[in-house]
Amino acid sequence: MKHKSVLSRRGFWLVESAVAIAVIGIGVVAVVGSQQAWHIQAVESEKLATGMRLATEIREMSLLLPANDPITGTTVWGPELNELIPIDIDDLDDFDDGIFASENGTGPLDATGTVIVGMSNWEQQISVQCVDPFDVTSVVPDGSSEIVRIEVTVLHNDEEITRLLWIAPR
Repeated sequence: MKHKSVLSRRGFWLVESAVAIAVIGIGVVAVVGSQQAWHIQAVESEKLATGMRLATEIREMSLLLPANDPITGTTVWGPELNELIPIDIDDLDDFDDGIFASENGTGPLDATGTVIVGMSNWEQQISVQCVDPFDVTSVVPDGSSEIVRIEVTVLHNDEEITRLLWIAPR
């Protein structure tokens, strides 16, 4: 009668365990990495959405305003004498060179001209320029055209987030 020899396979179990741990470790690292990428994307997406919201708030406010000042008409470009920004904005050119920021207590503003509370480090910068009615890319001297180009730049922590531009009759 022949006797079968039994071989020991201890090394096989050790290698198998090491491979399983490596596979699980790679899987965990991949999941954590994708979670981190998703979180970064969500934060940036929220920042872009907030920036666009702040730009459209100024656009909505401009739609409610007359083209020319009710008292001085077209004689003054920009805020009239003794007008305090933002509470006295009463025509489109009053926005020119306007800066509404949490740092100076003037903004950011909503469509009603009210300061939005709790938005520290956000800023709305506004430029109003007269443009040639037949070529809106061509800027003409202030007050010399019946068409204006309004541009709102929204910044967060001094970084430009968004820019919104539109044309309006004056």
